[in-house]
Amino acid sequence: MPITRLRLRNFKSFADSGDIPLAPLTVIFGRNNTGKSSILQSLLLLRQTLDAAGYGARLNLAGPAYAAGSFSDLVHKHLTKQHITIEASVATVDGRDIGEIELEFASDEPNSPRLTRLKVAGKYAEVLEIRRGVGAGGPYELLIGGENLGKEKSADFRFSVTDFLPYIGIGVPKVGRPRAAHEKARNASRHALRLFRESLRSIRAVGAFRSEPARRYEFHGRLPGSFASGGEDVVNALIEDQTRRRRPGELTKDVNRWLKTVGGVRLLPIRSISKAARIYELRLKDETRSRQWANFADVGFGIGQALPVFVEGLRTAEGGTFLAQEPEIHLHPDAQLGMADFLVALVRSKRRVLVETHSENILLRIRHSVLGVSGAKNGRRRLTPRDISIIYVDKGRDGDSHARQLHVDELGQIPDWPANFMGESTRERMDIMEKMAEVAEKGN
Repeated sequence: MPITRLRLRNFKSFADSGDIPLAPLTVIFGRNNTGKSSILQSLLLLRQTLDAAGYGARLNLAGPAYAAGSFSDLVHKHLTKQHITIEASVATVDGRDIGEIELEFASDEPNSPRLTRLKVAGKYAEVLEIRRGVGAGGPYELLIGGENLGKEKSADFRFSVTDFLPYIGIGVPKVGRPRAAHEKARNASRHALRLFRESLRSIRAVGAFRSEPARRYEFHGRLPGSFASGGEDVVNALIEDQTRRRRPGELTKDVNRWLKTVGGVRLLPIRSISKAARIYELRLKDETRSRQWANFADVGFGIGQALPVFVEGLRTAEGGTFLAQEPEIHLHPDAQLGMADFLVALVRSKRRVLVETHSENILLRIRHSVLGVSGAKNGRRRLTPRDISIIYVDKGRDGDSHARQLHVDELGQIPDWPANFMGESTRERMDIMEKMAEVAEKGN
């Protein structure tokens, strides 16, 4: 039930992002401070709002997935009279387009931003729209094909205090049967909204700022249904994995495969420090040099930052979406290639991946995966250009961010690569080669 397209209006540095196509593997590039993170943050904002009971048709700006601050912090150029719009397309697992959903939010200080308009364009059905009526706190009204059918009770729809997306009824009129066009629009909208909810609920994420490794961990028991993007639940997930009665250690086994690939280490069985207080110690063993174990707090910082990526990526359900900001942070170049292999492996296992990165090595490995050069052993399929969406984000002179898709061809090449982007390293290599040629010529 994937989200296949996003479009952001008046959201942070985007006046209008334009269409942002999302593929099984979407990679977002751009210079610092261009608005790359905003794309992932829009989804995190919707996911945490869906998880938050009591907000109703309002945005939850308080976290834990994304602490957005106030509406002024979120709206483009801090113009609080403007409305924020998040538009998404949803499809079935097999890629059939189902509908387009548009959500518009307005400031309602000191309260959370309120939903002012919801538009659902179901496939082959008239547009269904729910919007606020007249007045600052006006009631919601439902329209189908531009025809106003009235308020919640008469038009048979409602917002729950536990869900920012509405329930849409069948709309049986007091006299006679519902019009066929209206019935079709309601059915299509219900289906699109259901897929949208499922897509948001499937999201797991790791932000750019992950929690530092600790020397001791208290096990909190049952893991929450929601998540924090700082990786606060990662060690709890590993403790739960190793201590459960049925099929223990499956997650740890998969995580160890990637820890060995990227860092040459593996997790040892969780050590209990105090059963009464449920205190545990996480240890890792060096598999390549010393063969010694160390507490998680004493392992290299790169491994500590990579572990949440592996755990949350592997905890993402099949068909779900994994969001990762800078998965390569604090990893050396060779390890970054291994991280790219992990992201590709998630896609091959029918998960969707949306990643923001600065790593040229990750992009190189992904391009290789199109050619089948990396990770295509044991009969696993290679990625095709349709599996990959590369989004380049840049800022114009007016300070507005713009997102555009770069295309990957069958040879893994990107013919529309932006001028001067990541060009410094290429120029540096050329300068070195020229200087080497000059030195060699003088030596002769």
